[in-house]
Amino acid sequence: MTIPATWKTILHRPEKDRPAIAIASALFTVLLALLYLYQPVFFRFLDGKSYDTILMSSPPDTVGISDTPAIIDIDEKSLAKYGQWPWPRYRVALLLDRLIALGPASIGLDTVFAEPDRTSFAILKKEIYRDLNITVPTEHVPLTLMDNDKTLATTLARGPCVLGYKFTFPEQKSSLNDCLLHPLNVAVIREDGEAGSRGHVLFQARDVICNLRPLVENAVSSGFFNVIPDDDGVLRRVPLLMEYNGKTYPSLALATLIQAKGIKQAYLKITPGGVESLRLNNMVVPLDAKGNLLIHYRGKGKTFQYFSAADILEGGVKKDQIQGRIVLLGTSAAGITDFHATPFDTVFPGVEVHATVIDNMLKKSFFSRPSWIPGLELMLVIAAGLFSALLLLRTGALWNLFFLGLGAVGLWQGSRWALHDLGIFISPVVPLIALGSNFSFVTLLKYWREEREKKARAKELMLTQDFTIRCLASLTECRDSETGGHILRTQRYVAAICGQLADHPKYSAALDSETIEHLYKSSTLHDIGKVGVPDHILLKPGKLTPEEFEEMKKHTTYGRDAIQRAEEKFGTGKNSEFLRLAKEIAYTHHEKWDGTGYPKKLKGDEIPISGRIMALADVYDALICQRVYKPPFTHEEAVALIVQLKGVLFDPVVIVAFLEVQEEFRKISIELADSEGHHEIV
Repeated sequence: MTIPATWKTILHRPEKDRPAIAIASALFTVLLALLYLYQPVFFRFLDGKSYDTILMSSPPDTVGISDTPAIIDIDEKSLAKYGQWPWPRYRVALLLDRLIALGPASIGLDTVFAEPDRTSFAILKKEIYRDLNITVPTEHVPLTLMDNDKTLATTLARGPCVLGYKFTFPEQKSSLNDCLLHPLNVAVIREDGEAGSRGHVLFQARDVICNLRPLVENAVSSGFFNVIPDDDGVLRRVPLLMEYNGKTYPSLALATLIQAKGIKQAYLKITPGGVESLRLNNMVVPLDAKGNLLIHYRGKGKTFQYFSAADILEGGVKKDQIQGRIVLLGTSAAGITDFHATPFDTVFPGVEVHATVIDNMLKKSFFSRPSWIPGLELMLVIAAGLFSALLLLRTGALWNLFFLGLGAVGLWQGSRWALHDLGIFISPVVPLIALGSNFSFVTLLKYWREEREKKARAKELMLTQDFTIRCLASLTECRDSETGGHILRTQRYVAAICGQLADHPKYSAALDSETIEHLYKSSTLHDIGKVGVPDHILLKPGKLTPEEFEEMKKHTTYGRDAIQRAEEKFGTGKNSEFLRLAKEIAYTHHEKWDGTGYPKKLKGDEIPISGRIMALADVYDALICQRVYKPPFTHEEAVALIVQLKGVLFDPVVIVAFLEVQEEFRKISIELADSEGHHEIV
């Protein structure tokens, strides 16, 4: 079988389109890759949420938790017994005395004593005298109560206490700050293994909220307790190091751990991309480019062991419960603590954040994003985009969905495996976006191109259909030369009447745009049945005898039967609707409104609307054209006669519509007039 050239072009067009689609897909993938490099806020938000989801996809790792960190909690019980926070410093000193006696390896204080204690008797005495002009006798008050800050300083000197402070980042640095801090003894190792300047790679603090100088002078160390949530408010990482006035300072968790382990020297490894890691003795802590540690949370709050401060003060905690442990003093009481949102918990106590960081370093259980991860993710973005495009170009829809689903699951499970087994976070977000969006883009592109091809094919088929209809109509023209212009004119008349009737309430539902289009085309076949009428009758120049007229009437039946056979072959559908209307017109266009027409003597609304419209168009054209049996009528004469036949031959509503468009009929009759035998109206 030989395939026509036109259909060969259509069949092979997808193959020719593949290079264009592949190029468009590649450009789209490049766009996604550039977006990844730009890192819009939305991508960072999705990265964070994917990290949370993957982190929570496995049960919390409670078995691997270190039992070294312990939290001394100024809880609701302690406040109920000893009063609101902040406590007088002598009570804090008493609490620390009790703790030091239990033998902890180090004590980190998640609070800052920035102002003098106003509950000291010396200060109270001055304020009462200033405000009330009353001198309060203090001769019998112990010296230790006259200055609570001095009492606390004395206690700090007796134990491994690490004070906390907070860095700030104002636009202008304070010039009145006289803070004493404990910098970290850190050596910088560049990527090539040589020691040298690190530059400004860490967070640069501009000011600090610090402890009273006498307290710091008696403490063994100190560290900042700043934490920096991500843009969505979730705390996923904390800085272990910050720079201030050209020196490096440790976080409270790091300073407390260093004090407990007796670490004297730290080594900071820096690459061209920023910070890579911090080495403490034989422990290497992976950090991000700004010195942040990605926190490996063990679960919700209260993961670590808590001791009430009231129990410590009352001697309710035994020495073997505290000895050798790293202790953090903080609070979980409502209203006086800082809670943070974490992947596991929306109200996670700040003191437990420090405990979690210490636990991560003690157990060497780290999550990290090495410097090569962005490069890997970029490669995954490109691979996912090209993979999805290749699939769509080479496979069908179901296989596409299967393999794309398989690829998405693979990316997700690969990221999950990397985090839980290797401790490396590889974000699957942008590769998944590339996989899905590139698939959608290529699908849209293919759909757009196929839609264009479909429209082109539909137009070609429409032209073929019109050509076929015109050929069928020409069969009648070959038999009767008078029907040539008649077919074209009546086709236009039908369209004019339909356009007017489409606004009529009675016919608006039946005459939609598609039906009008079918009527316009099928009207050309109204006389196709004449091909079955013998020549001596069809071409007779004189009046037909009754017998001949009966034979002429059969052209309506011949036309209906021919079209019906075509309708039966095509079956149902749009083509069937066209053929149904063509059959109605061919069979009923000689029926009359009063029931005197042929072939079935249908009356009124029994006649299909298509037949009623065709009847008027057919009669009007017959009147204005010359026939062997009559001269042509003028337009006015034809209109007058048609109006007289209202309710007799024609539907009254159709007559009203005809009168509205009669001038259009006149123009059509002039535009498509036969070369002779046609009455011209100018």
